[in-house]
Amino acid sequence: MATPKRKGSTYERALANKLWSMGLAVLRGCSSGGGVRKRFVPDIVAIGPGFVLVFEVKYRSERKPVRIEEEKVSKLLEFAKRAGGDAYVAIKFKGDDWRFIPITEKASIVVKPDDLDGAYTLEQLISKYVSRSLLDFLR
Repeated sequence: MATPKRKGSTYERALANKLWSMGLAVLRGCSSGGGVRKRFVPDIVAIGPGFVLVFEVKYRSERKPVRIEEEKVSKLLEFAKRAGGDAYVAIKFKGDDWRFIPITEKASIVVKPDDLDGAYTLEQLISKYVSRSLLDFLR
């Protein structure tokens, strides 16, 4: 049986591969979620023509609220600021597609399953940053 950490990294890799297949340059944090660090490493950084997306990735097998502590949110925003990009929480519940919620404030976040109804799909998120013709070109 997979440990929760291993299961989470499996979904991080799957999202990174999906972003890569859409034509973005993608980095997955080498030890995302692992221990205390001097520098914060986000789960995924995706880079496209003229934009940088920084992700905290969460997968849940059950449709329960997802919590992210203020300290992690603050560090994610700081990383995004230094990279000149935007921060998002990427959430996937078992059987559902990825959804993306922008992070704009340094505060704890609680995302309830129903909150995802208004969240970006992957295609909507990428389309926010690139034109449809460029998105077709990147594939």
